[in-house]
Amino acid sequence: MTSSNPMNNILQISEVHALAAIFILLTAINVFSYIYRLQHQLSSYIRYIWFYFLIFLVAETISFYIATWLWGILSFFVLREFFSLIDFRLQDRFGVVAAYLSIPFMMHFIHTDWYNLFIITIPVYSFLIIPFLVAIGGKEAEGAINSIAVIIFGLFLFVYCIGHIAYLSYYNIWMASVLILNIVIFDMSAFVIERRVESTLRRVLYSYIIPVPFTIVLTLSLAEWCALPQFHAIILGTIIPAIIIIGNFSLKYLASDLGIVKDNLHPGRGVIIYNIKSILYAAPVVLHYYRYFIGG
Repeated sequence: MTSSNPMNNILQISEVHALAAIFILLTAINVFSYIYRLQHQLSSYIRYIWFYFLIFLVAETISFYIATWLWGILSFFVLREFFSLIDFRLQDRFGVVAAYLSIPFMMHFIHTDWYNLFIITIPVYSFLIIPFLVAIGGKEAEGAINSIAVIIFGLFLFVYCIGHIAYLSYYNIWMASVLILNIVIFDMSAFVIERRVESTLRRVLYSYIIPVPFTIVLTLSLAEWCALPQFHAIILGTIIPAIIIIGNFSLKYLASDLGIVKDNLHPGRGVIIYNIKSILYAAPVVLHYYRYFIGG
């Protein structure tokens, strides 16, 4: 048995302290926003960032198993919100139930590090099973393709993609933390840009150009904790804002079809989807980049 390295123990303690410090800071901001009734949209967003770091802190100090199921709870609520915005037929209920039941399977694969099943369960098995269950559900065929597409799309986006941030935290909790911090940098800059820039093209350009120096510096600063070579830290700091822009543009289009209004968000009417949208495209890309180049 090899002896433990004191420097590694010190580094690990420092990482836990850093996570705790971020969590305490976010808690203080949440309390402040509640007391002084800051803009609802911003205070709601901060609560979700707080929840992410609560999960990371639980994973590091208590149990990764518990943390994984916290991600599962988030997946359940966002999937339920998405389904509540869709007009399903009663006969589609078996497909909807199967989508919910996919969540515990995905979380089990993550906390047991069963990567091969994690990566294929929704794209392969759920894709095949859900049409079968919808077909069993009733005699009326009209609208079946739409129902199947909606169920699979919601499952892919709000369970599979969220599962990627959970799996990333399994490989390296600080890589997942850096991703969330980069998302915060991007979202805060976009929040300001949207209110000061009217041109859509300029908004897109500024949304990328302004946060990139900060995301690169942040990723480089925490590269050692993420086990990232500096070159890859620069690459990730550069591409994460671009991925978020692509994802947010796509989900904004989706939100318009669902009737989600950014300035009038309510529980069950898009508040969860809006607040987590930035991780949905970024998490899969960062996980697979990290796993391919750094190793899991």
